[in-house]
Amino acid sequence: MFGKAKCKLCGDTVRLALKHLNDKHAEIYSKEAKNLKMPDIMSRYFVVD
Repeated sequence: MFGKAKCKLCGDTVRLALKHLNDKHAEIYSKEAKNLKMPDIMSRYFVVD
Protein backbone atom coordinates (compact mmCIF):
# COMPACT_ATOMS: atom_id res chain seq x y z
CA MET A 1 0.00 0.00 0.00
CA PHE A 2 2.75 2.46 0.88
CA GLY A 3 5.65 2.83 -1.49
CA LYS A 4 9.16 3.98 -0.89
CA ALA A 5 10.51 7.34 -1.90
CA LYS A 6 14.08 8.41 -2.55
CA CYS A 7 15.30 11.65 -1.01
CA LYS A 8 16.72 14.05 -3.59
CA LEU A 9 18.93 15.67 -0.96
CA CYS A 10 20.83 12.66 0.40
CA GLY A 11 19.75 9.65 -1.69
CA ASP A 12 18.23 7.66 1.19
CA THR A 13 15.23 5.43 0.51
CA VAL A 14 12.47 6.22 2.99
CA ARG A 15 8.86 5.34 3.75
CA LEU A 16 7.97 8.26 6.01
CA ALA A 17 8.87 11.43 4.14
CA LEU A 18 8.05 14.00 6.81
CA LYS A 19 9.82 12.03 9.52
CA HIS A 20 12.90 11.76 7.30
CA LEU A 21 12.90 15.51 6.66
CA ASN A 22 12.48 16.22 10.36
CA ASP A 23 15.21 13.78 11.43
CA LYS A 24 17.85 14.18 8.71
CA HIS A 25 17.14 17.61 7.21
CA ALA A 26 15.77 19.57 10.16
CA GLU A 27 16.84 22.96 8.76
CA ILE A 28 14.71 22.44 5.64
CA TYR A 29 11.80 21.00 7.58
CA SER A 30 11.73 23.93 10.00
CA LYS A 31 11.95 26.57 7.26
CA GLU A 32 9.90 25.26 4.36
CA ALA A 33 8.11 21.97 4.92
CA LYS A 34 5.72 23.23 7.57
CA ASN A 35 4.25 25.72 5.11
CA LEU A 36 4.02 23.36 2.11
CA LYS A 37 1.36 20.77 1.35
CA MET A 38 2.33 17.11 1.05
CA PRO A 39 2.21 16.89 -2.80
CA ASP A 40 4.55 19.89 -2.98
CA ILE A 41 6.95 18.33 -0.48
CA MET A 42 6.99 15.03 -2.37
CA SER A 43 7.65 16.66 -5.74
CA ARG A 44 10.34 19.00 -4.40
CA TYR A 45 12.35 16.71 -2.12
CA PHE A 46 11.52 13.11 -3.09
CA VAL A 47 11.35 10.80 -6.10
CA VAL A 48 8.60 8.20 -5.71
CA ASP A 49 9.59 4.68 -6.74
